[in-house]
Order: sequence, then structure tokens, then C-alpha cells
Amino acid sequence: MKKLLSAAVAALSVAVMADINYSPTIGVTQITTTNKNTIVAVPFTSLAGDTAISVKDLVCTNGIDVGSWIYVFKDGGYKAWQLADTGWADATTAVVGDSGYSIPVAGDENVASPGAIWVILKDAPIAGTPKSIYIYGNYTNQATQVTVAAGNNLIANPLQSDANITIANPAALDQIIVPNDGSPEMYSYTKKGKWVKVEGVTRTEGTPTVKTGQGFWYISKGSGATTVQFSSSGS
Repeated sequence: MKKLLSAAVAALSVAVMADINYSPTIGVTQITTTNKNTIVAVPFTSLAGDTAISVKDLVCTNGIDVGSWIYVFKDGGYKAWQLADTGWADATTAVVGDSGYSIPVAGDENVASPGAIWVILKDAPIAGTPKSIYIYGNYTNQATQVTVAAGNNLIANPLQSDANITIANPAALDQIIVPNDGSPEMYSYTKKGKWVKVEGVTRTEGTPTVKTGQGFWYISKGSGATTVQFSSSGS
């Protein structure tokens, strides 16, 4: 934690040097996961200004093994960074396939709040021993609502607590997919206007409670103004 705070103070010093009139509120979120693959929230803006934050600044390297990855979903595909001894480094080789990614260019590392990224740890946490991922940035003017576009959307909980979600104007057959290292949780919006969780032949009405700093895929089948609103579940 001391290293984490030192990094935040160092970033704050840079921000002050860049603009003496800018005074960010530093936010830190601890994300606890038992999975190798975790969708991580981008609830913060840059410490250097109230703008999109670089994922290389957002995700603290403390406690994360060298060889772990960050993916940003952009323009229908992934951009990737891998943790090296010196910090997060741009991928230098593109990978082709279902889990492929392209080499990032300048600006690809910036993600606007409230957004989401994909973190893939080098190794899955040992059973019974959750792993912590720390993110930090400017906590000013936190947004709690996300507008989704047609197609695939990577969305995460920007609150500092577990959250319930309220979805306005979903289209029939829209899907919510909560990934984990086993079978993902699948929710579908039926033609009868209900969200249903599908587990084999079992169907349960409702939407998921989203853990602090974590997220899901929203697959939109419509073209209207669908929004996802997060509110604290009290957890």
C-alpha cells in the first residue's frame, strides 16, 4: 500500500506541475478476484487532467506478476499491453484468432470514464486465495450511467461498492455475459420484457449484482438509446 500511495503522490506531483490550477481527488479501488480473467472498471479520469485515463496509469503493478496482460476493446477488436519489469509495455506482435489483438498505437491506451478494460493475470489465483488488483486516478465527477452501442460493449461497475443495475430501453434478445474462468453467467432479455438468467435448463428472472470494480459484456441487438444505470446494492 505504501508503494501504491507513493505512485499516486508522484502522479499528483506531475499533474500539479502541468497545471497549478488543477487539483484532482485521488481515488483508489481494490478489486478482489478469484479469476485469471477479470473485467475491470475505469471509474476515474486522468490525474493530469479531467480527461480519459491511460490504462498504463490506471492499473497499479503492485502485486501483479510480470507477464500479465491488459486488453482494451476498441473499434471492434482488442489492443494489448503486457506487464514487463519496467511497467506496462505495448504489445509488439499481433495475435490472430478468437482471442487475438492488434498492436496499439498512440491514444489506444486512453479509456474514458465510466469504461471498462480486461485484465488477464499471468496465473489464476490459488484456490481459496483471492488476488487484489488496484486501480487509481482522479475521482472527480464520477459517472454512474453507461450508454451502450449496438453490438458488443465492455461495461463495469464504477461505484466503490457492489452494485445493482437498471437497464433502460433494452432490445429483445439483448444479453449480459459475466465472464469467469469457468462457465460464464448468461442473462437474456426476452420478448416478454424480462431479464432471465440461463443455466442449462434452469431459468431465473433478474439481472446480476456486479462486484466492486468488476464488469460484464453487454451484447446489444437493438439500435435505440439503451442505458445501464449502476446503484449501490448496500454490500
